[in-house]
Amino acid sequence: MRLFFIPGFGEDETIFDKIKPFIPGEKVMLNNWTLLGNEPRKDLDALQYAKQLIERFQIMKEDVIIGHSLGGWVAFHIKHIIDCRIIQIASWTDDKKVVKLVSNARFMYWLIQRGWYFNNVAKNIIARLQYRNKPSLELFLTIFERLKRGNKENVINQLRVVFNPVNETIIAMPDLRIHSKNDNVILYPDQPFHEVPGDHFTLYTHPEAVYKPIVNFLRG
Repeated sequence: MRLFFIPGFGEDETIFDKIKPFIPGEKVMLNNWTLLGNEPRKDLDALQYAKQLIERFQIMKEDVIIGHSLGGWVAFHIKHIIDCRIIQIASWTDDKKVVKLVSNARFMYWLIQRGWYFNNVAKNIIARLQYRNKPSLELFLTIFERLKRGNKENVINQLRVVFNPVNETIIAMPDLRIHSKNDNVILYPDQPFHEVPGDHFTLYTHPEAVYKPIVNFLRG
């Protein structure tokens, strides 16, 4: 059994640094920035990306996928294909739970290509309104800066994984959901979940609250 860690939008594998040392097992850390590439992939969706990861890393039913945010959404689709166990952290199975700043995805991609979406003005507004005086502020600023400076087609590819519709009914359920009711990015699930303090970045600000239920789950 291997443990695959899939980060969220704009993140890299370091998002798991505060919980990884406490979770036993062989770990495979994925990086969406590397895997999704810098060329436009207009037809990309979460199911297609899940199939890419399964093939590239030979993911099997015996493996466990741990995904944060976007990573949990991809894990959901991996489970649909091979029925492995998955753990979602601040993630979703219903795309209506994703808080959108711009309702039209194509318009969002257009804004990103022109540098009008991830810029200092937007960063300062979001930081002030949603992360002011919160322990997750530093992490938010780091991720936003990476999105601002990163390859725009890669950023859009990551968003396509989130927003492009999957034309297949997904039959799967997470084996463990970890979520904060104060998450300002992903609304909390309608289904049962393990509640934690903090916001969307609880695995960074309250790591013990996140890794303990994961360890208990893996031991079970």
